[in-house]
Amino acid sequence: MNTKQIVGAPSWAETDKYDISGKPDVAGTPNAEQLRTMVKKLVAERFSLKFHMEKKELSVYALARGKGEPKLTKAEADAGNLPGLFFTGLGKLNVTNATMENFCHLMQEAVLDRPVVDQTGLAGKWNFTLNWTPDESQFGGMGIKVPPPSDKADAPPPLFTAIQEQLGLKLEATKAPVDVMAIDTVEKPSAN
Repeated sequence: MNTKQIVGAPSWAETDKYDISGKPDVAGTPNAEQLRTMVKKLVAERFSLKFHMEKKELSVYALARGKGEPKLTKAEADAGNLPGLFFTGLGKLNVTNATMENFCHLMQEAVLDRPVVDQTGLAGKWNFTLNWTPDESQFGGMGIKVPPPSDKADAPPPLFTAIQEQLGLKLEATKAPVDVMAIDTVEKPSAN
């Protein structure tokens, strides 16, 4: 969830930092879903957090079909359940067995500064690579400082151009209704 999708939080929620330690409440190493559930429970308890979900129109990036057919490869039916979305460097993304929703979520969480919504209408799972030259507005959510763009003739294109040329899709700034977390109550945690 993009920070712009959290509404009603007090000002300290954007500035104060906390270290929270927790131990799994299950035997062994928790899987990703168990870990997410444990962190949600821990944060809710320590911050007395109560919230509800609602829709709100926000500035977003919409991923849609471009002109012509998308330049994606359909994933094999027996490729398994887990998607693979891995950066091999800044602006170098390999995607396997992923839905368009998985791709939008990654772009929202790691690369772009606002929610990304899937308006492609493409069902199923896909494989593709995407290579672009990032600019200073990208990867901020990961705390990465992007170097100045290369002036080499063979440098990959900017993100929006790369999505059109390499995937046959388009990424456009627009407004759309998205899910937001509306904070009902939240308190600063007490000391350990």
